[in-house]
Amino acid sequence: MDMKIKANLTLSLLASLALAACGGGGDGGNSAAAPAIGSASAPAVASAPVPASAPVQASSPALSGEQLPSLTSPQSGSAAATGNGVEGVWTSQSGIDKTTAFVDPQGNISYLNTVGGVGMSEFFGVIAPSAPNWTLTSGVEFIGGFYYPTTSGSGTFVNKQTFTGSYVENGTTVNLSWNYDAANALAVTQSSVAGTWAQTGSSLTIANDGTLSGTLSGCPVSGTLLLATPSSSKNLYTLSVTGTTASCTLKSGATYSGNAAITFLPITGSTLYVRTILFMIRTAANTTVAYGQLTKQ
Repeated sequence: MDMKIKANLTLSLLASLALAACGGGGDGGNSAAAPAIGSASAPAVASAPVPASAPVQASSPALSGEQLPSLTSPQSGSAAATGNGVEGVWTSQSGIDKTTAFVDPQGNISYLNTVGGVGMSEFFGVIAPSAPNWTLTSGVEFIGGFYYPTTSGSGTFVNKQTFTGSYVENGTTVNLSWNYDAANALAVTQSSVAGTWAQTGSSLTIANDGTLSGTLSGCPVSGTLLLATPSSSKNLYTLSVTGTTASCTLKSGATYSGNAAITFLPITGSTLYVRTILFMIRTAANTTVAYGQLTKQ
């Protein structure tokens, strides 16, 4: 049975996989392309994605960054040090194909698959983990201009090491194979995300208490970015925003929510990395989905 439902997604570049240092290539470590935002409606033929604008070249930025946190010596209070083994950030990469996934303490799971920095599919669901197994209780995948509800899913995980399994959407089996990411070794506080974070067309200013305002893909929004586990030091947040303009894709009166985390992008020609906030959000009715990766300003 064809369960596809129209989701006119505008695909765009997420961010350079390797930020450029000293003026070479990429986005100079200061900006990335606007997040993809799309809206769903009744079944129909999908329209072609709108091409993304190329990142603006920065002029000879100073080299700055940090080393990756270590999973072998995780920072005190981090998910790698104190988590339940499945919550946190998971990644896989093969060439230019990269997947980043979030699992929060309530079992909400989401992931974004990119090829060369361009979003190809987005998934949101709920799992029931019982080590070493997990079962998908619900899910929906956005791909190729449509979204598809899942019909089954299960697999296994090794605490803080690997997450594998599969699920079925529209009669197709999707296989998962992810690794526990170094971002889980980072200890954070609520104020770790305070400040202004931006990419081309988007900018969020976040206060120490997590309240925020700004724009996502040119749409004014307000909301919160709060620790998924309050008062903890685990690097996983919940982003919830509402639009403030009726004419924008992120419309006023609707709430868009999902998980976010501080993630790291490598600086070309260096062993250092820069921090970003990667997020994936949607409406509860799957009418709109958006993702992006914002760098600290």
